[in-house]
Amino acid sequence: MSALQTSDQASSVADSSSELEFNPPTPVPLRRNRPPENSANDAELSPKRLLRAHFRHKLNKPRAESHRPLEPDVDVGSDKTWAERLLQVPINFYTSDGFSDSDDHIPMSAWQAVSELATRAVVTVRFCQAVPFDTTGAVATEASGFVVDKARGIILTNRHVACAGPFVGEAVFENREQVSVHTIYRDPIHDFGFLKYSPEAVKYHDVHEIELDPSMARVGTEIRIIGNDSGEELSILAGHISKVDRNVPDFGPMAYNDFNTFYLQAASSSSGGSSGSPVIDIRGNAIGMQTAGRNQSATDFFMPLDRVKRALQLIQENKPVERGDIQVQFLFKPFDYTRRIGLSPATEARIRAYKKSEVGMLVAETVLPDGPGYRAGMIAGDILVSIGDQIVTGFVQFNEILDSSIGKSLPVVIERDGQEIELQIDVEDLDGITPDKYLSFGGAVVHDLSYQLARYYCVPICGVFVSQPFGMLPLEDAGEGVLIRSVDGHLTPTLDDFIRVVCQLPDRARFPVVYYSLNDINEIYVYVAENERHWTDMDLFTRNDRTGIWDRYSIDPPPSVPGDVGTARSGDQLVLSENTVQFTVSSKPAVQRIIPSLVQVHFYIPWMINAFPVSRRTGTGLIVDAERGLVAVSRSIVPFELGDLSITVAESLTVPARVVYLHPTLNFAIVQYDSWRLGNTPVESARLSSKRVTDGDQLLLHAYIDKKGLCSVKALVSLVEPMGIPKHTPPRFRSINADWFKLDTRDAQKYNTGVLTDSSDGEVCGLWVSYIGDASDGEDTSSEYFYGMDARLLLPVVGKLRSDTVPEICILGVEFTTISLIEARHLGLDQAWAGRIREHTRAMRHRQLLMISRVACDSMCSSTLEPLDIVLEMDGSVVTQNEDFYSIYGMSSVKLTVLRNMKVISVEAKTDQDFGTDTQRIVQWAGAIMHEPHLAVRQQCRKLPSKVYVSYSAYGSPAYAADLAPTSFITHVGDVATPDLDSFIIALRDLSASDDGFTYVRIVGIDMIPEVISLKLNSHYWPTIEIVRDRAVECGWNRIHHDS
Repeated sequence: MSALQTSDQASSVADSSSELEFNPPTPVPLRRNRPPENSANDAELSPKRLLRAHFRHKLNKPRAESHRPLEPDVDVGSDKTWAERLLQVPINFYTSDGFSDSDDHIPMSAWQAVSELATRAVVTVRFCQAVPFDTTGAVATEASGFVVDKARGIILTNRHVACAGPFVGEAVFENREQVSVHTIYRDPIHDFGFLKYSPEAVKYHDVHEIELDPSMARVGTEIRIIGNDSGEELSILAGHISKVDRNVPDFGPMAYNDFNTFYLQAASSSSGGSSGSPVIDIRGNAIGMQTAGRNQSATDFFMPLDRVKRALQLIQENKPVERGDIQVQFLFKPFDYTRRIGLSPATEARIRAYKKSEVGMLVAETVLPDGPGYRAGMIAGDILVSIGDQIVTGFVQFNEILDSSIGKSLPVVIERDGQEIELQIDVEDLDGITPDKYLSFGGAVVHDLSYQLARYYCVPICGVFVSQPFGMLPLEDAGEGVLIRSVDGHLTPTLDDFIRVVCQLPDRARFPVVYYSLNDINEIYVYVAENERHWTDMDLFTRNDRTGIWDRYSIDPPPSVPGDVGTARSGDQLVLSENTVQFTVSSKPAVQRIIPSLVQVHFYIPWMINAFPVSRRTGTGLIVDAERGLVAVSRSIVPFELGDLSITVAESLTVPARVVYLHPTLNFAIVQYDSWRLGNTPVESARLSSKRVTDGDQLLLHAYIDKKGLCSVKALVSLVEPMGIPKHTPPRFRSINADWFKLDTRDAQKYNTGVLTDSSDGEVCGLWVSYIGDASDGEDTSSEYFYGMDARLLLPVVGKLRSDTVPEICILGVEFTTISLIEARHLGLDQAWAGRIREHTRAMRHRQLLMISRVACDSMCSSTLEPLDIVLEMDGSVVTQNEDFYSIYGMSSVKLTVLRNMKVISVEAKTDQDFGTDTQRIVQWAGAIMHEPHLAVRQQCRKLPSKVYVSYSAYGSPAYAADLAPTSFITHVGDVATPDLDSFIIALRDLSASDDGFTYVRIVGIDMIPEVISLKLNSHYWPTIEIVRDRAVECGWNRIHHDS
């Protein structure tokens, strides 16, 4: 079966290679004035003559000689174009060839004149939904719409374009004039909404408005769909209406689905971007609106305009659009089906007598628990007969009755099992069950459960829906559609209840969240969340259709934290016995020896920087100094300093920690906790082995597994080889210039991190670490690699930290790869050097050399070393392995002998000094995150166009809409150069947008291709914030707001 898609689903900010322009005909004065009304010459203004005169004028042809009297010239009035005048022609005069009289046939279709006029009303809608809301994620895309009231500046489009959540958008007319638009109405159920623009903002375009005429939607009607099909800005598609009573297509779970209406159907082959296009007839009136289509077929679905026209009239009269409902979804079913489910012959006969053309009835498909229909006793399968004193067999009449009966109790007659039953059902206000506010806090977004989702899953409209399960609420394990039942032991049936609970929780307080997924309401989950009020604000956004902006209300800061272990100082007189925990006991001595040295490390990342793909990581850490609280852990768990770090000891006690060292090229970090926080817990420093791990070593792998505790398995070292992690785009940390080893056990792939000990003496031989990078097969976006890292690599850093010295590691700013000796010979290595290499590698498994594959663009050695240099010697000693370069940790420069271009030369290469820190400052602007290029970028980039590097663009943001993508360098904001973050901040302060709210930015990609892009800024949803490392602040970082 073909999949269904909304018509704008495939159109994400298309970049058209060509533009289509359709200019309306220019009115030309004719020779005679229009005859006065009721004159004898009225016959000369017949539709046939009007059309002939217009077409001949367009074709610039003289009148054909004939034996018929010459037709008089027609004056249509100087204030009307030909296309406008043609709309007054009765529809029965038109055919697809122009008009019905075959005599004097003109080879120009009337459709062209109608389409030329309609295109003046059609707009391309470019829009963003700022945050995930209800069934739609944060998006930046485009669709279509058309003007239905040019005096008031009202545009009709789809609901899934007008957005249930915060909308930011522009409308682009045919002449490429652009105006800002905002949503003034979106229907609670049906797929239509209205946008508004300022008519005074349109300076050059002659705007036309399209009249809505739902009564002309009939089977066989020839139509044109005019809109932004496939993102091409203007396309005109043809078709014929084939159905007018089609049930609404089902787009599946967690998607917007219309219901309780008919749809029109035609075969017009539209595609993404055409949502909101007018479906016009030969008179140029809209008889429907493009809504959706079926993939892999020509079938399209259109919104009927009966309720749309009513809503427009109310808006034009400044009246509220009242919508009533009974929380029951109906489907139209034919009589052969209703008979099978119990429709009596008598009722069928009565319905057919009432309306001879009727072929079916409305059947209850979904009755929401606790809704008005449910409380009155309606069940699925009930056949609707009448409401009040009216027989109801269609959705137009059904909606008319409910919309005019809000607050009333109506007698509803249904038929069940051949028996008529009368129910008394209360009609409720649809606006009362439609979410109009959301809470943004700690990286998550929540709001009340919508009627949309409740109807699809047949659950009560009750509960708090997590539209963005991120940050402090990473509840993805339950699947899509997470609904929160309670917080900190308090039931939260509404968003207001939820806010009352969470706003009282102190910062960093841990509390249970009970939740479930709409996809499986039978399984309940619990998650212990940690309140986060130090990185982000807690804001309530409420919809304001008058301004089109969701008003922001900041929630007051949480209450102060009472004194506890989390805030006590080591010198305080505080009994810490309650913090003393005991480790589990193992019957295996080799395992028991390492248990007191193992901890769990937790890291929460509030902002996506350095291209790290996730916000929360947990892994196994190794205590390397219990007295100082030093713990070694993989950089796949702690990739940088920005975030909340904690450790858990013996699966019983969690204490805060901080990053003290990040190795620039090896996969480990050193973090530190305050040892006094553990009380008398018997933690121990691990013994690090100085022996090299080799093939065939028997080791034990120890790791904490989620929900399984500490696991230990035997592991055989199967292979030691130079590391080969594929580079990632966008660049993120990669361990380079080191050897790794693999384990011959399947269980190793289950552990993202761990510790490897000698199976006999218990010494730590290595760390089991992971790295998130590109898949080697190129098919997946990323893949996690697991390997062992020799513990000897920790010793230089740990030794300095144990002596309370900040490690200052010197590294050569290059990346090595290995080549064989025979390859080096083909590249110009002479016999004498080959002999020295053979002698040096006699005891090694491989006879290899190190070749430079990349040179970091701003490294100290970038002027002396080049890619493809083969390193032969360092300071007089032959080098063939990565570990030969570990001796340079304290050296400012080294003398190298390299083979370059088939010649052996000597160079002096300076080293880069690294202090174990990473990104220290970030800037959020327009939904993008910028910071200085981190090491992974400098390793993969041949030069830095600027030090303002884009690391992330949030979905639905101006940056995302403008394609300000990761791996871009911002070189200018407007005409102001931005070589670094300081100049970038200054440029933002002085930034003045153009009249239409846009500003342009010059960028250069990592491929060194320059571009100019324009962004429409919106500081309401995407403020400018600078986050700077500040160890004096409690969380270690200071937030600076730059918006007024």
